[in-house]
Amino acid sequence: MRIGRAGGPADIVVETRGEVVESAREYVRGQLAALARRLPHGVTQARLKLTAFTRPSAPVPALVQANLTVAGVAVRAQVAAAFLPEAGRLVRRRLREHLERLAGAGGARPWHGATAARWWSQQPATPRIVRHKSYQLTRCHPGEAARTMDVMDYDFHLFVDDETGEDSIVFRIGPTGYRLARLRSLAPPTAPVDVPLTVNVHPVPGETTETAATWLSTCTDLPFRFFKDTETGRGTVLYRRYDGDYGLLRGR
Repeated sequence: MRIGRAGGPADIVVETRGEVVESAREYVRGQLAALARRLPHGVTQARLKLTAFTRPSAPVPALVQANLTVAGVAVRAQVAAAFLPEAGRLVRRRLREHLERLAGAGGARPWHGATAARWWSQQPATPRIVRHKSYQLTRCHPGEAARTMDVMDYDFHLFVDDETGEDSIVFRIGPTGYRLARLRSLAPPTAPVDVPLTVNVHPVPGETTETAATWLSTCTDLPFRFFKDTETGRGTVLYRRYDGDYGLLRGR
């Protein structure tokens, strides 16, 4: 791993993993700097993470993640592609779309179904849980959770539903592109939601992390599993990472 600072708006912090050549690093950094220069509000923080995968289980060799803080608001984009410069161009475009959405110029994030490369169908024979994260979940309305999911470029967002007090998740899936699942309630939110949200009609399973991992290893529809941890009673998400292994998120 190598971390360096480069000049430009907000001093872009660049972190690389794997064999990232200097020309690719500078090209992607330039893409982010060019976007930052054109923003009407100042960028106070900017970070790039460039990853070149070598594991056979990784379906694409390049991953670019960009995090900005613009006018006090965090914005994130992450794109996997065949080459780092290609991923960098796509990240710049996606960040611009997120910022337009924040400014009220864009609507709900487009949903293109499963065409965005089924990278999760490729994984090691025995995936490991290589990242555990437990944090205080934000209590908010599902619409707010969906907006956070959009501007942070997540496939899902774990939160506490302010109407029911239940650990809940919003995630991207058809036919509308947005779905809500709560630990117990199957009813739609009573307050209006400004995205085309559908509600999960199946009870959230109560299971162990091991059982969730067994389910995820055979699932080809979703890159994650939302479940009620039988040990903690909290909503938990086991998800596939771009490197083919798993990560685990839970509320506390």
